[in-house]
Amino acid sequence: MKAQLPLSWTNKEIEYPNFDVVNLHLSGVPWIYKADIPSNYDLKGMCDELESKFKNGFLLRGCRTELAAYLSDKRYKVIRTGAEGVISLQCISDLPESVGNLVRRGEKIGCVAEISLTETNRKRVSSFIKKTPYALKPKLKYLFNTSFDSNTRCFVMSKSDGTWLGVITVSFSSVDTCHAEMILREKNAPVGVMELLLYSVMTILKREGKKKFSLGEVPFVTPASMDDYNKDNSLVRTLQEFVLFRSGHLLRYAFNYKGLFDFKNKFDPEWQPVYICTSSKAPFLSLIDLFYKTGYLELSRKELVSNFIFSSP
Repeated sequence: MKAQLPLSWTNKEIEYPNFDVVNLHLSGVPWIYKADIPSNYDLKGMCDELESKFKNGFLLRGCRTELAAYLSDKRYKVIRTGAEGVISLQCISDLPESVGNLVRRGEKIGCVAEISLTETNRKRVSSFIKKTPYALKPKLKYLFNTSFDSNTRCFVMSKSDGTWLGVITVSFSSVDTCHAEMILREKNAPVGVMELLLYSVMTILKREGKKKFSLGEVPFVTPASMDDYNKDNSLVRTLQEFVLFRSGHLLRYAFNYKGLFDFKNKFDPEWQPVYICTSSKAPFLSLIDLFYKTGYLELSRKELVSNFIFSSP
């Protein structure tokens, strides 16, 4: 069985793995935030390779349950960070009626097409980011794949005059499994645009034979639909998880994870837990490292100052 990969990692027909790493200074371990893994690796082979390559330990984010449980048995620290929404592409015709209504509203505005990742289109995507609601805020880093490589595809929703209203990039962790990376909306885009974009992308991928589409992780959430899953899960809740979720709740003014969850939950995905796995003996320091390296600290600081100035008499 192929190895179950963390979010934004990919299987490729290569002989040796490639790892993209950020060093975490407080906890003293590298964070492997993205990787290309040979398609013939199983779970044990992948983890053996990681332990051989990173002899002083490592941290992984976006780990699904199978990988997290395997590393937990090897005495790695495991901290749940949120939930991943996964849609079976065979069932997209059964999406809620409310989503269908929004898709039809979007169809009156424009249409969806895939664009090739030429240098011109790369620059246009970069320019489009400046037109989103978060354009002036510090950018989060390393949490999803922002590169335009051979494993990435890009889809846009545009009006008849060619104006873009929404952009989605998709990566492929295996032959039949896809993952939404960047989901971008023009700040004044009408209702229905993003629903049409996402639904159209899933329809295209279904026709190509893909089976699963990951909407990606929403941090700090525990969907009610995961209750039964949690009861059967041997991975116990940790103090670090409690602190992480409490911190996310307190700083929700900086990152609207609830709005992100509500959007993704419209599509009625299956919600599955995702974890951080680390060999660090100081998992709290690992969380502080990630808070800093991802840019969440800078985003929180700037939003706090902005909210204070806005609310001051």
